[in-house]
Amino acid sequence: MFAIKRSMIGLGALVLMSAAQASTNAAPALYSEGFDNFNSSGWVLVNNSAPVGQDWSQGAEELLSGAQSGPANSFAFASYLSAANGFGSIDNWLISPEITLGGASSLSFYARSQDLPDFSDRFKVLFSAGSGTATSGFTALASITATTSGWTQYTFALPSATTGRIAFEYLVADASTANAVGIDTITVTAVPEPSSYALMAAGLLGLAALRRRNAGK
Repeated sequence: MFAIKRSMIGLGALVLMSAAQASTNAAPALYSEGFDNFNSSGWVLVNNSAPVGQDWSQGAEELLSGAQSGPANSFAFASYLSAANGFGSIDNWLISPEITLGGASSLSFYARSQDLPDFSDRFKVLFSAGSGTATSGFTALASITATTSGWTQYTFALPSATTGRIAFEYLVADASTANAVGIDTITVTAVPEPSSYALMAAGLLGLAALRRRNAGK
């Protein structure tokens, strides 16, 4: 009996390890960016604010109390000065390098603003398939009001595409009502193939069947 139980446990562990390994292999990180060096990150800057002010830039520790992870200044930053002198309308874009996706994928990132009364910082998350950087080619995935209580994680499914770019559009109609927004710890991950989930389910079912069979002996 002991040998049967040990064999069952060993087989069950092997099945589950194989399924977990398949799932891990099917969901690699396709792209990540922590903005340790903003200027060499390859992100494209497009400022359509009126009048045009400052582009997105490297963060600074004193601006948002430090980064979500890594060095204190390792985040992307934009403020009400996106419009010249902080007056006008803000429409300030941060566009990623072209990312090889190969199919379904998901986007994860952290964002925040400062806890100051009477200000509100909104931005859009967008995606464009292919290599183009024209803002007209992007489709909005979400519109977000940046949290003021600290770095908050957001996750969105990306449209299935071979390659593409993600973008963050800092968009405030009246710059005088805006303050600042930061983006950090961006990760694009492949979505596991359905076969990986099926393998894991089969492994669990197989283990359950072995337990029932052993219990009947």
